Amino acid sequence: MHGSYLGNPRELAALMPTIQQEHGVKTVKGLPLRWGRRAYRELSSALRQDGPTSPRYTTLADLIDEVTAAPFPLDATDAHLCVMAERYAADCASNAATIHDKHALRERMAFICRLRGIVPPAVGSDEQAIMRCTDPAWWRRNLRRVHGRTFEAAALRLGFVSVRAGAYASDETVARRLAQVARNRAALESVQMTNENGAEYTLAALADKGTSNKRIRRGELMLRLAGCEAIAKDMGHVGVFVTLTAPSKYHAVLQKSGAINPRYTNATPRQVQAYLQKTWARIRTAYGRHEIRPYGFRIAEPHHDGCVHWHALLFMPAHKVRRFQRIVARYALAEDGDEPGAKENRVKFERIDASKGSAAAYIAKYISKNIDDDTEDAHDEVVGPDGEVVKIAMPANAANRASQRVDAWAGVWGIRQFQPIGQPPVSVWREIRRVSEQAIAGAPAHVRAAWDAAQRIERTDDDGVVTVERPADYAAYIRAQGGVCIGRDYAIGVAHEAARIEGRYGAYNGMAPVGIFARVDPKAVYSSTRYSWTRVQASDRRCRSWSPVNNCTEAKPWPKRPTGADVWFNNAPASEPVAEFDTAWFDTDEYRAFLQSPIDAAHEMLAAEYAAAETHAATVWTLPSYMHGPQQQRNK
Repeated sequence: MHGSYLGNPRELAALMPTIQQEHGVKTVKGLPLRWGRRAYRELSSALRQDGPTSPRYTTLADLIDEVTAAPFPLDATDAHLCVMAERYAADCASNAATIHDKHALRERMAFICRLRGIVPPAVGSDEQAIMRCTDPAWWRRNLRRVHGRTFEAAALRLGFVSVRAGAYASDETVARRLAQVARNRAALESVQMTNENGAEYTLAALADKGTSNKRIRRGELMLRLAGCEAIAKDMGHVGVFVTLTAPSKYHAVLQKSGAINPRYTNATPRQVQAYLQKTWARIRTAYGRHEIRPYGFRIAEPHHDGCVHWHALLFMPAHKVRRFQRIVARYALAEDGDEPGAKENRVKFERIDASKGSAAAYIAKYISKNIDDDTEDAHDEVVGPDGEVVKIAMPANAANRASQRVDAWAGVWGIRQFQPIGQPPVSVWREIRRVSEQAIAGAPAHVRAAWDAAQRIERTDDDGVVTVERPADYAAYIRAQGGVCIGRDYAIGVAHEAARIEGRYGAYNGMAPVGIFARVDPKAVYSSTRYSWTRVQASDRRCRSWSPVNNCTEAKPWPKRPTGADVWFNNAPASEPVAEFDTAWFDTDEYRAFLQSPIDAAHEMLAAEYAAAETHAATVWTLPSYMHGPQQQRNK
């Protein structure tokens, strides 16, 4: 039906999803305010212009009904999630009063988790699982993750993630991520830690010494990439820059118009990441059959609409580049490879030209964009109408820089951004930096070479200015490990020993790192320097009032009133006779089937109880008209 639809307001409201109004603003119920206002405008426009049976209106109405039917309310705030976490933890704890077998109690709590849309704890110990299910903090983490992904999936489907609406992630998710980072930072700064030597630091200061510090993380990635490039120069290899993009059906928003892609399959970035991982696994198997062993880095980053695409900087012998490119193109175009623009845009190759700059410098902008864009202009790249790459400037708002939006995108979807390929493990590199020079005095030559490569020599002058006399050398570390692309046969590994580890949910047996070892002599362990950190407890200070006089009036007890229980028992109706129970039921097949599945029956009963509790909590209770007294009736 096309043309104007002149229905009365009540008819229009009946045809729409649930509409709510607050302070004169009409929105769609169940959506965040910004989304609800836009959805109401578009629904009203489609209904009045095209009618209630038009594809434009029915498609939008069905979409809104789907996203608002999510297991968690999309407009729930973090405070709501915290309250839900307290309730669900209490629900789990209440079962401990009636179920005393640990395994059975864990099964009941696992059922409650699945009922709430949460994956149950996968730990082996029943006690550890029970302690997690009864901990509100565990529920908060899981509820925030599930709600965040549900929220962002709805944002993708409704078109709130694009270069025009908010690149990479919705504005609400970015704001939530910034609030989470600030909240975590404040919590770390409020905790003081001390070690056995008496040194005291805040948890924030200790965290800043690791790769959670963006500056250190970026520096380590650039150092590792420069090491791979140095190895490639020594071996005469060339660099190839590869870009892999998913088929068009995985993109939520059209690049030219910014409208919703009609072919979009509602795939989330996690699903697109899984598709690219599966595709690369096939590529890796294929080039392995041809004795091609590339090494370098893979970077996962979002398009403007949140869809994942990969960049990879790989080094290999020059005579194997052509076959490598054919293999990658064949598997990258195996799905929907005949769609328009697939061969031009889905997979791209670029040979690194050393005369124009180093490979590390070439990929530095991608690392900066995904970690900290202080040194790089914020932009996004899309394909123009003629197939050319167009850079679109991002908003210059300091609170919504490109790297912050990318961080929010990676955080909510749990996507690993940087993946080394064909390199020795970085965990050994980090552990070597903990080993003292005295500890490796009698170590083999390649262990001493790896230790020397991991050390950075600095000099501090009288004014406190730090000068790096010799930087760490990742290429030398790779050589000491035996080279690149040798699988699990690297020369040095991290040594572990069994330990009793104290955690939030009690102590458990695990393996703790204690140093490094050479595979030629695994029994010789070169111990690393580690400290035992404990929390500094705040002193018990008693606060005294500034005045010795108490000017408060004496508290008087409230007059005693009959409680609800007293009123009920005084006016309770007489009990009705109970019919005699038919004991023949115990001989029926129904009773035998009930005995065969007691756990399922208990779960069904529990699910019904929780569903009734949810309905009770969501009901607005009012007094019926016959409960109003004469005075209320007269005032009506």
